[in-house]
Amino acid sequence: MTNKRRIRWKFGILAGLAVVLVTMIPQLSLWIERGGEGRGAYAIVDPDELAYSGYINSIVNGKSRRNDPFLGGATTSHETYFSIQFIPAYALGFVARLFGLSTGTVFTLFAPLFAFLSSLAVFWLLSTITGDEKVAAVGVLLVLLCGVLASTNLLIEDNHYAVFSFLRRSVPAFPFPLFFLFCICIWQAFNRSGSASLAWSSTAGAILVTLIYSYFYLWTTAVVLLSILTLLWFIYRKEDRPNVLKSAAIIGAVALVALVPYFQMLSQRSRTTDHYMALVRTHAPDLFRFTEILGALILFAVVFGVRRGRLELRSPATLFVIACAITPLVVLNQQVLTGRSLQPFHFDQFALSYMVLVAAVIVDALWWRLLTRRALLPIALSLVVGVSLAAKTTKVNSPQNHTTDAALPVFAAIQDDMKHNPATGSVLFDRTLLAAVAPTYTSSFPLLWSPYGFTYGSVTQQEDNERLFQYFYYLGVNEKRLEDLLKGNLYRAGLFGLHRVNPTLTAKFDPVRQDEIQAQVKRYSEYRQQFSAEHAGRWPLSYVVLTANRNYDFSYLDRWYERDGGQRVGDSVIYRVQPRFNRLETKAKD
Repeated sequence: MTNKRRIRWKFGILAGLAVVLVTMIPQLSLWIERGGEGRGAYAIVDPDELAYSGYINSIVNGKSRRNDPFLGGATTSHETYFSIQFIPAYALGFVARLFGLSTGTVFTLFAPLFAFLSSLAVFWLLSTITGDEKVAAVGVLLVLLCGVLASTNLLIEDNHYAVFSFLRRSVPAFPFPLFFLFCICIWQAFNRSGSASLAWSSTAGAILVTLIYSYFYLWTTAVVLLSILTLLWFIYRKEDRPNVLKSAAIIGAVALVALVPYFQMLSQRSRTTDHYMALVRTHAPDLFRFTEILGALILFAVVFGVRRGRLELRSPATLFVIACAITPLVVLNQQVLTGRSLQPFHFDQFALSYMVLVAAVIVDALWWRLLTRRALLPIALSLVVGVSLAAKTTKVNSPQNHTTDAALPVFAAIQDDMKHNPATGSVLFDRTLLAAVAPTYTSSFPLLWSPYGFTYGSVTQQEDNERLFQYFYYLGVNEKRLEDLLKGNLYRAGLFGLHRVNPTLTAKFDPVRQDEIQAQVKRYSEYRQQFSAEHAGRWPLSYVVLTANRNYDFSYLDRWYERDGGQRVGDSVIYRVQPRFNRLETKAKD
């Protein structure tokens, strides 16, 4: 059993502050560049953050757990990916309400806070296992700032996902430090006895419950790690078997109780969710992802170290490393038994890459000790990689961050007008980015179409496609223009699904074919020709927000709506519209 020792937290705090400073570069850049014109938007570092912040804002505004913020916060009849993993949203929503903060402000403050907490969690785990705070501090920098090096997906040139994946808001950022706290609790429970082991086991169970209702990819990874570590401990440390089995049983029992309502909620999900989330039914193995290769290299190093007498196979630290190294192989090949694979790159990017780097740091501490003998080199490497990645994501996301910040007065103007002139219709934004961020900065109004409209499973693919066609129709997009637009990924994903555009989502990528594009263009052409009052009445508009000083063909919009003179706000013009099609229908009947 391990002895208690006091941890020198000053090293972890210094490492944490370094991680905070590096990961804050995108937000600091936005503040500096916007200067006095800044409106308080948070710096987007991952496109999926827009969906999460929109949902959290709807919770802040009193909407139900099962709501769709892109449809004005309307309550859904089904569970969603967000309503099942509700703990982060409600935790951040509580903070926003308690302190009277906007969701954008909470997201801004959230990033440095959880960068620091994640740093302390990784530091605590590494210092507990290695017994060396200096190694642990250097390990924090390597693990959190260089996680990209253990995930080949992020090395793709046009991949705009978060380069600091652990800090994507609100998940996995919120539960990420809890994952490593879970690892600490397992370690302590297995290495102690009596009431101490019981306390650590109970805490691990409580953390696992939180993970279950926070993020799928973390809690499943945690369960696999626990299972493998329990098996290894049972095999190689016979004297600890009763204690380990008791600890694992306590954690497992708590988890099983939590999983009963979890799977009940999962069974009530929208049937369209599986399609849009690219759930694939397959039994094919997936053996050559980079985290699996790194895990195999770590296993090879352990075997070599044991044979050379530099590592002790039965030691708890070695068993923990082995468990971390095997976990990627199991997690990424569970579909061989279950027959279901759900965007496996998320395991690589948000959990496994960090876990295998933790294992590598521990192996170094147990054997080579390069991180202490040549500390300046890994520190410098980590900071250079971290700053470079922060600069890259700042450059990639800077245009949309500026556009979002400048658009906040537009959202405020619409909200203010709604207070004086209540409206129940949808809003059409000509810029899809504004349609994506609007739910984050408003008290929710329905959108005709948004790139995230399908996310909550409230609309079928057919309805989502028709909403997009209607969006094109009102903006005067003709067939030639649509064909040009479908050369890009944004609208192509809207019509065919993200899994037909993003090759990382499924093992067998099926790109959109040219004949499929031509078929959609033909469908749109027929839709334009057949557009009627019935079509217009399906999703009536109340506002149309267009970019100022840009030429539009208003003939199609004006056929069905009367526009007011328009209100200029920044680089946008807000038109309040009234439907004509009700009067047209009346005349037709007369």
